[in-house]
Amino acid sequence: MNDMKFTTAGVYMNDVNGFRKLQRRLTEEGWFVGWNLPCCQTCAWDEIPWEATPNKVLFNHSQDCEVYLEGEECPECEGMGCDEQGEDCLTCYGMGEVQEDFDPSEYDTSVSGFVCMSPEQQSSSMFCFSGDKKGVENLKSILPIIEECGCEWHWNQTGEHRIEISWDV
Repeated sequence: MNDMKFTTAGVYMNDVNGFRKLQRRLTEEGWFVGWNLPCCQTCAWDEIPWEATPNKVLFNHSQDCEVYLEGEECPECEGMGCDEQGEDCLTCYGMGEVQEDFDPSEYDTSVSGFVCMSPEQQSSSMFCFSGDKKGVENLKSILPIIEECGCEWHWNQTGEHRIEISWDV
């Protein structure tokens, strides 16, 4: 299964950090490992490739890697983030705020309304997985792999909470 979302352009990045190593290693083990799936957890689950095994998925979504600006309300869209047709505002890139000297071209803008960091720009994230019994067992079984790839994890080992994974950038 090679239909993985690795970066904005869909290009497999070099193993420059623990997350990319983990992504490659788990993919070899038959897992779907995604970064910046659209919007929220509910929407992101709808983006999982149909070939993926539902209890062998690990992904974050746009809200997990979003760049938060502390700017001023965008004068073009009046803070709405979109134009009259519902398209992302070209002034604020769908954020609703503008910040002096902010260059969104350095970030992932592949999900409408979000400006997000790549795994090379942030050092940790919360990740979604299948919280059923088999999904929890599968996630527990890869905890050593997470550590082997140079990552740390924080999780209560139940299906009721998401796992946080961190790595050096």
